[in-house]
Amino acid sequence: MPAVTATGHCTNTDPVPGTIRTVNAKNSGPKFFHLHGRRYGKCPCGKEVSLTERGNLRRHKPPQA
Repeated sequence: MPAVTATGHCTNTDPVPGTIRTVNAKNSGPKFFHLHGRRYGKCPCGKEVSLTERGNLRRHKPPQA
């Protein structure tokens, strides 16, 4: 389990290899178009998080147990 900061955010920034996927929101309408082309990866803490341009996980909080 990755470490958690004092504010409750996960400290891990590396997605689990092989879990990166790109969202295809082209057919879901203009309301969801901002999601199109976003890349998501799974964190070892169990949460799926969008990636930054450099391929790191965005700051996130681990799922509540």
